[in-house]
Amino acid sequence: MGPVIYNSADIYIDSCQTLQDKITAIQAIIDALIVTATKAAGTANFNEYYLDDGQTKIQTRYRDVADIFQAINAFERLKQMYVNRLNGRMIRMVDGKNFTGCD
Repeated sequence: MGPVIYNSADIYIDSCQTLQDKITAIQAIIDALIVTATKAAGTANFNEYYLDDGQTKIQTRYRDVADIFQAINAFERLKQMYVNRLNGRMIRMVDGKNFTGCD
């Protein structure tokens, strides 16, 4: 069976069954966007990124470099949301007197 072709990143992410799979998919998209941003910074000549890991193909067009960076930031926030769902949020309060060398 050949690779699955997705029309957009959101369909690709939604196709994942587990939170860990979604996090992995988002990281793959971020990595592809960073490669595209690197190429754009060097040549200023681009209009799309292409993710092809052998099983999945995604192709998306962007108008300018700022759009790429906005997409990276959005996917980073989305990834962090899934990481928080997977691991939960926890804060540990520690009395400052427990630290050595503190008065």
